[in-house]
Amino acid sequence: MTKLRPLLLLPLMALAACNGAAQTGGGPAVESPSQRTETAALPRVQSGPLTPEGLKGLSAAQVEDALGTPGFRRRDPPAEIWQYRVKSCTLDLFLYVETAGRMVAHYAVRSPVGSPVSDRACLDEVLNAKTERPVS
Repeated sequence: MTKLRPLLLLPLMALAACNGAAQTGGGPAVESPSQRTETAALPRVQSGPLTPEGLKGLSAAQVEDALGTPGFRRRDPPAEIWQYRVKSCTLDLFLYVETAGRMVAHYAVRSPVGSPVSDRACLDEVLNAKTERPVS
């Protein structure tokens, strides 16, 4: 069992190494199919229900798996902004290209009318909207 313990920590150490500084290239980065597969295979560090803070460090594939396809995407190098709009709020995710592909570095929550909305309540509504969408 003691020989297995270092092997169990290896994926977590690899994920931690991927959370370095964002690249500052001139144009938008393109993710190859092999990067997409590798990124999708990364383990999630967080266990249990997804939290707003738990969005940070997720790959693009993990975000789409958890939240569905964003309603709006914009490339603003070096970032890519993904937007999820629901009735009471908008969740913006800011993804940057890391060595393992696009990763969430920051999120922002806002209300369409400027009223206060909690990060947790907005994420819950986005998650509920995903489960209510018909599967095609």
